[in-house]
Amino acid sequence: RVASPPGEGGTGAGDSAEASTTMTKRFINKAETVVQEAIDGFVLSTPNVTRIDGFPDVKVVVRSDWDKSAGKVSVVCGGGSGHEPSFTGFVGDGMLTAAVCGNVFASPSQDAVLAAIVASTGPAGCLLVCMNYTGDRFCFGIAAARAKNEYGLNVRLLVVSDDVAIPDAKQPRGLAGTLFVLKAAGAAAATGLPLDTVEAQAAAVSAGVHSFGVSLGICTLPGAEKQEARMAADEMEVGLGIHGEPGFKKMKMGTADEVADIIAKRLLEKVDKKADLALMVGNLGSVPPMEMSVMTGALLQRVRAKFLVGPAPLMTSLDMNGIQASVLQLGEGMERLLLAPTAARAWPAAVTPAAPKLMPMPLKQAPAEEASPVHDPMIKDAIQRACGALAAAVAELNELDGKVGDGDCGNTMKTGADAIVALLPRVSTKSPKATMAAIGRSLNSLGGSSGVLLSVMFTTMAGALAEDAQWSREVLGPAFIEGVATVARVGGAQPGSRTMLDVLSPVSEAFARGAPAAELAAMAKEKAEATAQVTSTAFGRSSYLNEESLRGTRDPGC
Repeated sequence: RVASPPGEGGTGAGDSAEASTTMTKRFINKAETVVQEAIDGFVLSTPNVTRIDGFPDVKVVVRSDWDKSAGKVSVVCGGGSGHEPSFTGFVGDGMLTAAVCGNVFASPSQDAVLAAIVASTGPAGCLLVCMNYTGDRFCFGIAAARAKNEYGLNVRLLVVSDDVAIPDAKQPRGLAGTLFVLKAAGAAAATGLPLDTVEAQAAAVSAGVHSFGVSLGICTLPGAEKQEARMAADEMEVGLGIHGEPGFKKMKMGTADEVADIIAKRLLEKVDKKADLALMVGNLGSVPPMEMSVMTGALLQRVRAKFLVGPAPLMTSLDMNGIQASVLQLGEGMERLLLAPTAARAWPAAVTPAAPKLMPMPLKQAPAEEASPVHDPMIKDAIQRACGALAAAVAELNELDGKVGDGDCGNTMKTGADAIVALLPRVSTKSPKATMAAIGRSLNSLGGSSGVLLSVMFTTMAGALAEDAQWSREVLGPAFIEGVATVARVGGAQPGSRTMLDVLSPVSEAFARGAPAAELAAMAKEKAEATAQVTSTAFGRSSYLNEESLRGTRDPGC
C-alpha cells in the first residue's frame, strides 16, 4: 500500500509502509530537508515573498511587501507539503498573506501556524483558512485561540470541505476548491473590506464549491521506496484525496470522455443547473500537459462554465498521475472576486472558455485525386503489402527508437502507412508519376524528420518522372537515386551516419543497376544491421547519444 495518513494529521514521510527494494528517483538531497530546501528555492525565485527564520520547525512563507499596520485583513492558509504550488505559490497581493507548511503530507505545528498569524496580522484581523482534516483543524484551531489569548489578535477560522467523493459524508475533505476560497478572501481583503465581510464572502464561496478527483496511479513520498501498485493496469481510482490514500472506489480505466463523464456527473449534482459556474482543472502531479488539455476540453463539453481556471498544477499530490476538478456556483459578487488581479505566482487567471473563430487554411490545397483512377493491381497490391509490413512492425520500431530516440518511430511509420493505404483507391496506380506524387503528399503532414524526408524523396521521384512514364526499372532507377540524393542534400547526412541513408543509398543504386528483389532485400537487412556498429555520428536521433548507448543498437529509421 502507499503511505496514506488520514489526512494532514499523519506524521508524513514516516508513515511509509510495506517497503519494496526499489528506491524512487527524485531530484532531492535528503528527504528530511526537502521541504525547507523547496521553500528556499521558492523565495529565491519569487519577488515580494520571504520566509520566517524558524527552520526546521516553523516553515512559513510570507509577503515581504506586506504592512500589517496598513489596516487590511491578512489571509493565512496552509497544510502539509507535497501539494505544491499549494500553498506557497498563492502568497501574493490579492490572495494569501502567508502560507504555513508542514512536512510532506503532515499538518504544520500549532507554533508554525501561530507564527504565520502573528507575523502577518495587524489591527484589521486575520482570516485563517484550513482544509477539513483532523490534524489541520486541531492545529489551526488551537493557533487561532492562542493568537487571541496571547497576542490579542482578532482571528476567524474557516474550514473548507469541498470533496464530493463520498455521498452524504459527515466530514468531507478539503481539496483544490479551497483555492477558490483563498482567491475570494484575498481579493476581498485587498480592497480593505473589514474582517466580517471578508469572512462572509469567503464562507459563501466555500459553501458553493465542490471538488472530485480521479487517478491512474499512486504517489510516492520523497526518499521512500517504490510502493507496490495498488491498481491493476486497467484500473483507475475515483473520488480520491490528495495524500495518496485510496479513492472512494476502483473502476475500469476509461477514455478521457468517460472519465470526464464521471467527474462532471458528480460535480453537477451539487449545483443549480441554471447558475453560472467557474470550473477549475488541476493536475495532481504528473499528467502530461497534452492529456490535461484533452481532459479540459472534455470537461468543458460537459460543464457549462462561464469561467475556467487552469489546466495547471494547483493542488498536487507529489507525482500522482491524476486530475482534480472543482466547480464553483457563482453567487452574488463572486465573479468580481474571481477576476480581481493577484500577484500570486501560481494562480492562473480565470478565462472565459469559448470556441474561437477558426482561421482559414492559407496554403494551397493539394490537387484533387482523380475521379476515375486507373489502377495497376500488382502495383497497388505491392504498396498495400509494404504498408502492412510497416504497420506490423510498430512495436519493434518503437522499441528500437526508445533506445536512441523518443520511442515513436513505429507509430510514425504506421501513421504514414495508413495514410498511403487510405489514399490508394483515389490514385491512378497505373502511373508511376501520379503514385509517387500522391505518396509524397500523404507523407508531407506526417510530422517529424522522417515524414519530411520521405515526403521529399517521393516528391522528388515524381518530379523526375515523365507524365507517360511506365513501371520499369530503367525509368524508376534514376528517379529513385535522385530522390535519395535529395534526402541526403536536405538532411545533410551521408551513408554511414546511422540514418535511413545507410540503407536507401546502396539499395537505390543496386535497384538501378538491375539487382533482383531477393538481393535488394538481403542488402537492406545487412545495411540496417550494420548501423548497430556505428557508434559516432553527427546526424539524426543518434547524434545526441554517447558510444555506449549506441553500441549494438540498430537505427530504427533503417
